Amino acid sequence: MFEKKIVVAAIAAAIATPGAAVAQTAGELDQIRAQLRGLKEDYEARIRALEDKLMAAETSATQAAADAAKAKSEATTAATAAAGAASTAAEATTTAQRAESAAQNAGQQKSQNAFNPAISLILNGTWGRYGNDPTNQISGFASSGLGEATPRGASLGESELYLTANIDPNFRGSLLAAFTPENTVEIEEAFIETLALGRGITAKGGRFFSGIGYGNSRHPHAWDFVDASLVQRAFLGRNYGDDGLQLRWVAPLPVFVELGGEIGRGREFAGSPSEFERNRNGKEAHALYAKVGGDVGVEHSYQVGVSHLRMRTPAGTGVTVLDFDDTTGLVNVFDGRQRVTGADFVWKWAPDGNPAYRNFKFVAEWFQRRLDGDMTFDTTNAGAGTLTDAARIRQSGWYAQAAYQFMPYWRVGARYDRLSHGTANLNANAANLALPAFDPTRTSLMVDYSPSEFSRMRVQYNRDRLLQDAAGATVDDNVLFFQYIMSLGAHGAHRF
Repeated sequence: MFEKKIVVAAIAAAIATPGAAVAQTAGELDQIRAQLRGLKEDYEARIRALEDKLMAAETSATQAAADAAKAKSEATTAATAAAGAASTAAEATTTAQRAESAAQNAGQQKSQNAFNPAISLILNGTWGRYGNDPTNQISGFASSGLGEATPRGASLGESELYLTANIDPNFRGSLLAAFTPENTVEIEEAFIETLALGRGITAKGGRFFSGIGYGNSRHPHAWDFVDASLVQRAFLGRNYGDDGLQLRWVAPLPVFVELGGEIGRGREFAGSPSEFERNRNGKEAHALYAKVGGDVGVEHSYQVGVSHLRMRTPAGTGVTVLDFDDTTGLVNVFDGRQRVTGADFVWKWAPDGNPAYRNFKFVAEWFQRRLDGDMTFDTTNAGAGTLTDAARIRQSGWYAQAAYQFMPYWRVGARYDRLSHGTANLNANAANLALPAFDPTRTSLMVDYSPSEFSRMRVQYNRDRLLQDAAGATVDDNVLFFQYIMSLGAHGAHRF
């Protein structure tokens, strides 16, 4: 019985063992199938992504090809148009050349508009208030720029019409016409100037302001004060100029070095309103000058100059000179030679080299005048009681001025002028033309407002001590000026 149970159990175990093995194999197969499904889904997703990228790349390539084709078409069209334009331009050039040739053959000139000159008009008006008559000359100084004082009351001042242009690659031309309050027109400058001599050489011919000194060559609208300095007015007038030739040379050096020389016909006597008609060949006036300048760092610059002017009156024709003391009204004549020697100094400052917001300018000039010739006393007597004898006069003067732009548009300035009566050897005329032992002086203060580079308004006060009365007392005067300066049109930059 027990053995039967053992056999039955053995048979049952044998039967059960294969079923367990089958069950275990089925579970592993399910896992494998799941993994396969996951791999398949993953690869399918990657394939779809790659297909999407491929489709996008193909679309971009197609668009790029279309754009390239369009650009090529447009380039072809542009090239065709350019070829047509070139052909048209060539035909136009040929036509223009034929027209120019025909005009030349006919003796005609080309249109003046081709030169396109720069044109500017300067309006310079003043209002002056004096205590004394401003037409009086400076006591003790012959001629003394008579008539150069700014007039009383409202005045049109001197309006300037300026034209300039390059004539060709070799020459430049300029014309400055001044319209005076007396309704007259004066040609102050009309010259040609070389552009291509090279080696730092420039030649100028015609009528021009002399390069002597610092202020003489500057037009009134470029002055820092309403009126000219006393020494300028007494020895050179407002601006001394002549008809002649000027030659300048800028040396090839690390600093600015300019040498200049002038010869002229001597159409006027420096410091006198007299003009002469010289009926002779040759030259009657000579001028030499030298200027040295440069930068000191970024913010500072300077210029130093010396000059010499030599001229004489025409033979037998003197210069009208009022009495030295300007009290008797006698009219005298000087006939002889004049020499004016001068020195000048300029210093400029601007923070970081930019003058737009703040800048400072200092100028000082000194001149000495020597007259050697004959003085004729009291020509109003028409020969009765006149006396002519040799005369030698030495006089000098100087000024110093400063102008400071303390903020955009606004400047203030101060100037001090002084003349020295010097020495005079008048020989037999000593009793008739006694030189006053008087040194004229003037102190000036100004403020101006320039809302742009084309307009300026200025107020100026002068304390003048220019005259001496018959008793030898100084005649003082308080002078007040209002001024406007307006620039219309193109105008070149001013010199240093």
